Amino acid sequence: MIELSKENYAHVLPLLKNLAYEPVFAYSVIERNQSGKVFVDHNENPTCSLIINSYGQYFLVKRGDNECFMSDVVEFLRNDQNHSKYYDLYASTPELLFQISESLAGKTVLLHRSSFTFDLSKFQHLKKPNALPEQFVMKRMDKALFDKYKNEMDASYDSLWSSAQHFSDRGFGYCLVMDDDFASVCNSYFVGGGFAAIDIVTVDEYQNKGLATLTGVAFIEHCLNHNLVPNYNCDAGNERSIQLAKKLGFAKKYDFPMLWWHQDQSIISDYLKRFNY
Repeated sequence: MIELSKENYAHVLPLLKNLAYEPVFAYSVIERNQSGKVFVDHNENPTCSLIINSYGQYFLVKRGDNECFMSDVVEFLRNDQNHSKYYDLYASTPELLFQISESLAGKTVLLHRSSFTFDLSKFQHLKKPNALPEQFVMKRMDKALFDKYKNEMDASYDSLWSSAQHFSDRGFGYCLVMDDDFASVCNSYFVGGGFAAIDIVTVDEYQNKGLATLTGVAFIEHCLNHNLVPNYNCDAGNERSIQLAKKLGFAKKYDFPMLWWHQDQSIISDYLKRFNY
């Protein structure tokens, strides 16, 4: 594999045309909104590429036959030293993913994700409350709130955004707080290709109150005001997330496979039980 220099990342863009779903995390790397690496089989006119986001999202795309490149990809994936704690491997077609899964048998598990398309008309007809529930305050995620969220709720955001300033410059989010504590948060996982990928988290004690819908609406309205298309996908077995997507004006489009590796096998086992695999 050849690692492209950052100024040449755009060479792989032709490979990402006419895909069944939008790999926003791959676009985020190509546009250098978030850190990562791009590997190819040829510098100028690549026919194969492995695009890696530092968060652990990998995208494999192949338009031609290159056994040497595919062999290099397998060798890279099988070496645990190349990954931080885990990786999610997506591919441009299910056939390509299943092809490489044979070489990763016993090392990865097969999961399925549901992708959605945003329907503006459905969102516009969404019944939005005129006022927030009492005692809750909606805030845009600023640098202080980002650091608080990273420290108190999701330390993995260190891998997504290198700093609060980086998030403020390239990402965005909205949160509902009560007494300065988070109740529900909707952040951008990835931004690229004209899309913003949604990450919604609601604290357990505040669930089933419609708060995720409120933060999701704020996020989507920000997208619409900044010429971004909101992007939503989730585990195909996550019914609560699927219902939330529909509430926010998304229509289910496509279920696609992915391969997941994690250095902690107990995390894999717990996840498979949670989503009925």
